[in-house]
Amino acid sequence: MKRWIFGIVLLTFGCQKAAPPTSGGTPPTDRTDAGKSRVAVDRQLMTTGRITLATVEARSLSGELRVAGEVRSSESGSAEAGTLVAGRIASLEVAEGAKVKRGQVLAWVDAPEVARAAADLLLARAHAVVAKRKRARQEALDTASATSKNALDDARAEDDAARAELLAARTLLTSLGGAEPPSDPDVTALIVRVPVRAPIAGIVAERNTVLGGAVSPEKTLFRIVADSQTAFSILARVPETVTAKPQAGASATVVPRGTGSSTCQALVEGSLGGIDTQTRTLAVRLAPDKSCAWLIPGSFVDVVFAPARGSANLPAGLVVPRNAIVDVRGKPTVFVAGSTPGEFSARAVQSGSGDTNEVTIDAGLSAGEQVVVEGALLLKGELLRADLEGT
Repeated sequence: MKRWIFGIVLLTFGCQKAAPPTSGGTPPTDRTDAGKSRVAVDRQLMTTGRITLATVEARSLSGELRVAGEVRSSESGSAEAGTLVAGRIASLEVAEGAKVKRGQVLAWVDAPEVARAAADLLLARAHAVVAKRKRARQEALDTASATSKNALDDARAEDDAARAELLAARTLLTSLGGAEPPSDPDVTALIVRVPVRAPIAGIVAERNTVLGGAVSPEKTLFRIVADSQTAFSILARVPETVTAKPQAGASATVVPRGTGSSTCQALVEGSLGGIDTQTRTLAVRLAPDKSCAWLIPGSFVDVVFAPARGSANLPAGLVVPRNAIVDVRGKPTVFVAGSTPGEFSARAVQSGSGDTNEVTIDAGLSAGEQVVVEGALLLKGELLRADLEGT
């Protein structure tokens, strides 16, 4: 009996020893680091331009500064037109898209308030005529010693007050946009129409009223955009990390975005003086020359500044475009083209000095290798997606 029990104990112990442990043991086969760094995409992405390559070069940085710019209307590049009184549109003289001259009438407005101001002017004018005659008579009587000094002073004071009243009425009517009515008007009613004039020469970009529409002083009726290049300016955003900021008088090349190939020149007028706390950039204002006829207010362009002084002393090394470097798994990485089109390997690099467009590579690349410039973020997404599928 004891032997039988002892045999069962030995058998149980042997089975427990032979069983594999619940934890530990041989780990599952994982992909190598080389496998994690490789990514393959459709080679059509290269032929369509979604992925472009650049050659790693051993040279000095160019020192060229390329930043984004926005085309804006200058102080005289756009204007709004309206009235200082309430009324209704009596007639519209221009349509949207029409070219107008400065001072040209855009519309006529029936304005009762201006009619009242014109009537007040007529009353002031009549009062001034009577006061002037009284003064002339008193001065003639004073010459003949036939009036008192008090009467002469009263006539002179009344004449001065009447002329001041006439001046005030005339000024009010003119400021409201009304024209002075003729003397002794032979009419039963005074109807005054106020013109809405173009403040600048240009193109009618907006018309915010209709025939018979009500208008008020706070309402903009027309928006005029100047069609001359002097009416445009470019606001370029220079990163605060750039040491040599563009100075007033510096030249720059304006490059359109999209498929356009035309470029033009511009001069730096100055900066707005402070760093934008949200974009961490310095706004620099430029004046385009006459060759920038293709500029459109509100559009974005690229502004390329020539290398600053001392750029010849910039560090030399292996240079790649700045947008070739992306962050992958917390490390600066570039995608190097493989021997087969469409295959790339992610390679961590150590970056050195740089400007807004280029950066030197201290370790991780060799001269002559091909790196991805456009499409690096696309490859990063493919690489990280492959990592998630492999987990």
